[in-house]
Parts: sequence; structure tokens; C-alpha cells
Amino acid sequence: MRNGKGLSSLTTLFGGRSRGTDPNALDREEAFASRQARQAEQPEQPSDANNAIELTAVDVERAHGIALITLETRDGSPIPGYEPGCHADFLLRSPEGEELVRQFSLFPMHRLGTEEADQRAIYGIEVKLETDSRGGSIAAHNIEPGDTVRILPPRNNFALAPGAKRSILVGAGVGIAPIFSLARELQIQQADYSVLYFASSQERALMRHLIDTYLHGQTKSIFATGERDKQSGYIEEALAASTTAPEDTHLYVCGPQGFMDGVIEVATEHLPKANIHFETFRAAEETLAGNHDADGPFKVVLNGETYEVPEGQSVLDVFEDEDVPILSQCSEGTCGTCIMRVVDGTPDHRDSIFTEEQHENGAFATCVSRSLSPTLTLERWRNLRA
Repeated sequence: MRNGKGLSSLTTLFGGRSRGTDPNALDREEAFASRQARQAEQPEQPSDANNAIELTAVDVERAHGIALITLETRDGSPIPGYEPGCHADFLLRSPEGEELVRQFSLFPMHRLGTEEADQRAIYGIEVKLETDSRGGSIAAHNIEPGDTVRILPPRNNFALAPGAKRSILVGAGVGIAPIFSLARELQIQQADYSVLYFASSQERALMRHLIDTYLHGQTKSIFATGERDKQSGYIEEALAASTTAPEDTHLYVCGPQGFMDGVIEVATEHLPKANIHFETFRAAEETLAGNHDADGPFKVVLNGETYEVPEGQSVLDVFEDEDVPILSQCSEGTCGTCIMRVVDGTPDHRDSIFTEEQHENGAFATCVSRSLSPTLTLERWRNLRA
């Protein structure tokens, strides 16, 4: 490990990067609160519901605010479009009857790479009951065995990088779900990988039996038994112990935002930024609030037409009002569906999905991002991975 770094406190790792006093903090908080209020007034509506896939809940295990839900298709066949690392939009209904769309990572719970003709494909999701839930996690926790669960075709923003010679997978809490999915694929490929699994207690680690069954010998599990203050050290150790060149090593992380911030901070000392991958389904408040200088009105040019984007409305809102064809899902910058490319102007990126490289290549989330320049020229995105 490097002298003077790596074995920092748990607070540093889980609290994210240390920041000085933000002179715009109140503006950011007000902007975020205003956006949340507007979203609350307009409930999410499922799109492309006609393409929904019907699953059946086979089993539900609950403990300490965590639910492990086992699902399968009606005929036991694989979920169409499933890929390691993918997630799906779940079409749920709140106790009040409101239609909700929430994203959860899917992972396989059946044996892979076998030719057993009678084997049914079984998948799982792991859901934490959020204390500030807007209804999604409550609806998921209300699923019972035998219930029909509808999802949209899976999407993948967390795929394995091709050509990696070593993969380090890090999951915390329910963030272990996509990590487990990636690890199962790497195991089939007989690739070089290791998994670090952080959970607050063994009782809350509902996927522990799956990890013990399928990833035996490749996973180190760390629980809140006096070792949590060493977590940054575990990350440092896993990175420093590798004999694979940094450019051939990839790290994947999923968990609470503060946890991911800390892991990424440690990883950037060892690996190229392009080799660090993360998955998030909830936008951070500071990210959504953005730069308060961009909260005002601006113009957007698309296909030669100019559109006025007023304060308090997003580019996506304006496009939808003007009947500009555009797909969307999350409305909070976490799915990438509404992406367009910046051709000219200075954007204020407020999404939580695109990498720095993708931003440099012009990726722009119309649902949340704004403009620091008076005019922003956009074009339709041709290749999400460009």
C-alpha cells in the first residue's frame, strides 16, 4: 500500500470525497427541493408497457429491511434480453394504486453453463426498504410468492469491459446484486476476478448463501464486526496486490453513493478512469442540483429549430411539450434513455450515469442537465457507447 494513503477511516470511504464549505449550498438545496416537488406532482407513468414481460414471484425472503425476491418466467425460460450486469424497469403499483416504475438489477439464481433440459431459469432482485421511499421500495417489499410481476425488457449500462485481463468487483449492501451477476459470468469465462462484499451485518446479507454456493473462494465478505474501518484498506490491498497492468485491470462498484465515491477515489490512484465502472439508480442530490448558474432559462437548437427552455423545466419537458420525438424513462438522469449529443455550447451535466469520457464526447441527459451558455446545440445520439 502507498505510504500515508489507503488505510483512511471508514468515514472517508463511505462519506465520499471531503468537500469544503459550498457557498451555493442553499441554492443547490432549493433547486433540488423544487425539482423533487415538481416530480411529486407528476407521477411516473410506465412507457412501452405493451412490451412488458410477465414474471412470477417464486419466493420472497425478508430480513432487517432487505427483501430477496426470486422470479421466473411463466415457462421457466430465460428472460429475453438478460445480460450480466443488466437491470430492468419494474412496473409496480403503490398501496394507493399509483403506477410506479423502478429499476432493479437482475441476477441469475440457477446454474449457468449447463445443458440440463429440465432446468428452469430463475432470477433474483434484492431491494432495500428506503426510509425516504417514494413508494417504489414499499411496492417491491409488498410482492408475495405467486404474484405476477411485470418488467420492461432489460437494459445494460454496467456490462463487462471486453478484453479485461483482471476484474475487481466491489459491492455494498444491495449493490451486490449486479456485482454477483458479473461475477457469475466471469466465472463461466474462467477469467481472473475477485469480489469484495461489504454488508452491515451477516443478518442483512441475504445473498450470502448464493455467494457461498457459486463464488466460493473468489469472494471476501466484510461485515460490521470491527473491520469496517479497514474498508479502504481492502480496496487498496485488492488493487495493489494485482500483478496485472493497470490498463488491463477493470474495477466495478455498486452500493450507496458515498461508498462508491470512496471506492472510486481510491481506485483512481491505481487505474485509468475509463477502467472504473459504477452503477447507480438514484441520483445524488448535489448532482441533480448542478451548478446554480445554469438554473435560469436558455435556448436549445435541434435540427435547425430553436426551443426556449425556461427556468424550472428540463430540455426533455420542452421537447415533449413541443412533440419532439424522444424516448425517456427515469426523469432523474440515471438510465440514459433520453440521451442527446452536445454539438455546441457549454452543458451543465446533472446525470448520474454517463462517464467523464462520454460527457467529453457530447453525452447529454435531457431530463436533468442544463446549459451554462445562452444556447446549446444538440443532435440525436447515434452510439451510446461512443
